[in-house]
Amino acid sequence: MKSPYGFDIQENCVTCPFRESREFCNVAPGVLQQLQGIKFTSVYPAGTLLYIEGQAPRGVFILCNGRAKVSTSSKQGKVIILKVAQQGEVLGLEATLGNRAYEETAELLDSCQVNFIPSKQLLRYLTENSEATLKAAAQLTNDCRSAQEGIRCIGLSGTVEEKLARLLLAWVTNAHEHHKDEKRFKVPYKHEEIAQMIGSTRETVTRILGALKKKKVIEIKGATLIVKDSDLLKKLAGE
Repeated sequence: MKSPYGFDIQENCVTCPFRESREFCNVAPGVLQQLQGIKFTSVYPAGTLLYIEGQAPRGVFILCNGRAKVSTSSKQGKVIILKVAQQGEVLGLEATLGNRAYEETAELLDSCQVNFIPSKQLLRYLTENSEATLKAAAQLTNDCRSAQEGIRCIGLSGTVEEKLARLLLAWVTNAHEHHKDEKRFKVPYKHEEIAQMIGSTRETVTRILGALKKKKVIEIKGATLIVKDSDLLKKLAGE
């Protein structure tokens, strides 16, 4: 079935062509059939809030496609992006398992299909299936690793320039496009979102990116960022 946003809706987990590449959904057929019986499928536009910080946990949300921004905020309204969740990730798992309020806000960056599993059904599902429990543990481990990387990027960097350089290096590490000595990758985030990833402001991020361009450390063509001088970028990142 086609969604209004141009992608196919996968209503049946058992026949989903992507499930083997989704950690939480890649389970034995019998376990997957049970998962199919407890999830509710919805399609949401970009900008939808799946849950907000401080809200009582209702269950977990599985991103079937697209991305979601997971953030937290201070009493003064300052926002920090903890991570950008990718397709296949489970959101709200820690709060649901611990039966405590969501400690972050999850907002869709793209129009997405989302599978929702209510708390009681999830707990029963995990109790009855050890394989599913291991998948949930793997998700929590990935969340912990993501948090550690965020702390390293923000907490161990002295200046905003260093924090931004660390973030760019992290993206470079996962880049797949190469051309001679250059590495290039798509940056699917606005300057404001990048600022929220490193605890800064949009204006500062724009200024520093402009300075890096003048130094010929990077080049920006549309949404593509090209690293021209990896050694200097590493030096700016304090590595």
